[in-house]
Amino acid sequence: MFKFPEITYPLTIDTIGKHLALGYELFVHCLSKDCGHHSRINLVALAGKLGMDHRCSADDLHPHFYCSKCRAAGRPDKNLQFQVSPLIDPHSAWPREGRK
Repeated sequence: MFKFPEITYPLTIDTIGKHLALGYELFVHCLSKDCGHHSRINLVALAGKLGMDHRCSADDLHPHFYCSKCRAAGRPDKNLQFQVSPLIDPHSAWPREGRK
């Protein structure tokens, strides 16, 4: 079980734990030409791997991600963008089966 971080004010949502505690989710998008691959990031699994206190700016997350479609095609696979969004489905509803 994870221990959520203390939420302090002024509010800064800068860690994986704060994203989870406040009900946000992250998506990663490949910006390479002719790709458009995107995916929802499993924050619970990411917190298990990196820790709840791991920072979640694009610079902090970038080393841990790559585009699998670009890598398979032999293109540069690190042209990524991260997007924060309010939580649509609970993190426990992973993976989203039957969704496109």
